[in-house]
Amino acid sequence: MSYHGFADLVLTHGVVYTADDRDTVSEAVAVKDNKVIFVGSDAAVKPYVGEHTTLIDLQGKMLVPGLIDTHMHPPGLSLSELYEVQLANLSSLPEYVAAIRAFIAKHPESKAVYGRGWSWGAFSGEELIKGPRKEYLDAITREIPIILRANDGHSLWVNSKALAVNGVNETTESPAGGVVEKDRQSGALWGVLKESAMWLIALPEYTLSQYETAMLEFQTKMHQFGITSLLCIAGTFAPNILKAFEHLEQSGALALRIRAAMAIHADGDLIEQFSSLGELRKRYQSPSLQIITAKFFTDGVVEGGTSYLLQPYAPGAGKGDEHYGEFLWDEAKLQKAFTMANQQGLQIYVHSTGDASTKKVLDILETIQDRVPSGDYRNTITHLQLVDQDDVPRFKKLQVIASVQPYWHFKGPNWWESVDYRILGERAKTEYPLGTFFAQGVTVTSSSDYPVTNVPYPMRAIDVGVTRNMDNGSFYGVDDIETMGDERYLLNSNERATVQQMLKSFTINGAYAMFMEESIGSIEIGKLADLVVLDQNLLAINPSDIDKVQVEMTFIDGKLVYKRETQA
Repeated sequence: MSYHGFADLVLTHGVVYTADDRDTVSEAVAVKDNKVIFVGSDAAVKPYVGEHTTLIDLQGKMLVPGLIDTHMHPPGLSLSELYEVQLANLSSLPEYVAAIRAFIAKHPESKAVYGRGWSWGAFSGEELIKGPRKEYLDAITREIPIILRANDGHSLWVNSKALAVNGVNETTESPAGGVVEKDRQSGALWGVLKESAMWLIALPEYTLSQYETAMLEFQTKMHQFGITSLLCIAGTFAPNILKAFEHLEQSGALALRIRAAMAIHADGDLIEQFSSLGELRKRYQSPSLQIITAKFFTDGVVEGGTSYLLQPYAPGAGKGDEHYGEFLWDEAKLQKAFTMANQQGLQIYVHSTGDASTKKVLDILETIQDRVPSGDYRNTITHLQLVDQDDVPRFKKLQVIASVQPYWHFKGPNWWESVDYRILGERAKTEYPLGTFFAQGVTVTSSSDYPVTNVPYPMRAIDVGVTRNMDNGSFYGVDDIETMGDERYLLNSNERATVQQMLKSFTINGAYAMFMEESIGSIEIGKLADLVVLDQNLLAINPSDIDKVQVEMTFIDGKLVYKRETQA
């Protein structure tokens, strides 16, 4: 024994997947204070068990490191669940209308209605290209603004009142990198604003107290999902988000490890933006809450026709024969911004969905190598819906992390055919590479982009990553699949990953991406005791059943923060 004395916590008779360099599977773990002091066999752990040791018999259940999501927008849906209309679990226009009417009836004092979660897949015809018309919302009310963000977060659907009070009219031009949708023939406002045009509409502002309440709800969800650490993409409301986490930490209520990213915008002054980021970075430097990353957007989303592609969009996109999307930055300015970020010791984190966008980002990252000091920056590109095969090896060469969202890596019912395939054509069959990244030795991290993924449960993502097929039919209103080979929803089986690869993408790889691999991400002696008990062994069950696996317990610093209630 390297440690002499009794443990505070011992877990035995388990399948302990350590996520170490050798993919070691053990039987038992011992914890003292907040660190792992033993990993090994049931027999060898016995000397660590004393009179006051908490002893848990796992009875064959699986123990994995605390799960890490490297792309989230806290508090996710928790804020909107408390104060806004919920559309994320609905799938049709009549359902959206009914939900909005019910919300107004329940909150007659509302001066505006905000919400999130409508899906492009709920619409057809020209509305699949431009988005849903404002007239649907006008029929509900013209007295107060209705402002609804799409599930992907890149478009707003609004009524006429919302347009009017924000001064948006037929003469309003689309801003750089954005689209104010209008009727092609009449020029009338359509009721949808995309990308940077969304900022023409005032979004809801909540109090710090409301954020703190929502953050506690968010934290409870994360523990239920086995998530113990995350990269917070702070976004527009970063000051309140960070203050809410800080207040929870100061009160002793924060039980998550948070690393944060702040956005650098293409239309802003770089010196001013990096100065502001630097001030926030100085303020938030506790072990649980730190800013480490500068976030950049270089294109939009495929469903909005705003991803930047190497080949034109398919005719079904309704954008003409030569529409490629748009790269959102001046290249010289982005070179300068990337250089400034790495020179200041910040990780670069880039939203890029299109293959042309990703190629250009890699080109610029390669260009700046001679301009920044040699260092360990762990620059990252996220989403990666389309990637030129020639660019995959460049990730490893340039030491760029691929941050993927496996939740989306299958042919979604009521989505893939009507949206992705219509817009991309045959390219849609090659979207979302995964196994290729692993095969090329690229560091891959998995994440949810919550609330874009409205149930960010990592077992769902691991299921899809391994099967490249639908995880749970009930989420999509269809019958579940019985085998991973079901052709209806299977997306490019050549891109399947192994269970071990997927687990590492949610554990040690995530820790590495957040510069925390020395303290979390694997179950090894000396590391912090962030642990998750699963009710089944992922290495032994049918991969199509991984989504059904339940988190039994979640530990942070060796302390139990969640235990599943069992049915009587």
